Amino acid sequence: EIMSDNFKAFTELYNRYKHTLFQFVIRLSHGDYSMAEEVVQETFIIIWENRKKIVVEFSFQGYLKKVSRNLFLKETAKRIQEQLMISQIENVREEVERIISMLPPARQKVYRLKHIEHLSQKEIASLLGISENTVESHLKQSTKFLSQMLRANRGDLLNGIAILLYPIFSFLF
Repeated sequence: EIMSDNFKAFTELYNRYKHTLFQFVIRLSHGDYSMAEEVVQETFIIIWENRKKIVVEFSFQGYLKKVSRNLFLKETAKRIQEQLMISQIENVREEVERIISMLPPARQKVYRLKHIEHLSQKEIASLLGISENTVESHLKQSTKFLSQMLRANRGDLLNGIAILLYPIFSFLF
């Protein structure tokens, strides 16, 4: 009946299998309730969206478990990838912070005001009582130094990551 867009039949299937499916995913996720809820909901969304194409060979419960297991694996892979990315960003952030601290104090201050406080060159010049040309020179030299040090210390890959993240450095600090 679900294949004929019968939402009442779908609701009955949901009510019949949601608890069993939730318990199945809880075991897979070692007790991660939020993940289990998310996977169960997503499983039933997929069932509803693909209701006209579903072919159940043995049991509907087995089919649901297969779909939810695949979703669980995708979500787990996504979370692992996010953690790796966060770890890489943290490593880059620490490396950039270390390199910034190697800059002469005036250059370091200009760099931080620009990329962490997001002040304009004009605002930095006014705040520090220096010319805009001096601010620009400090920024160019800082960026060049940062790029050279990253390349020397971590290779082109890290430098590429840092350049990609450059617009969001404020998020990293």
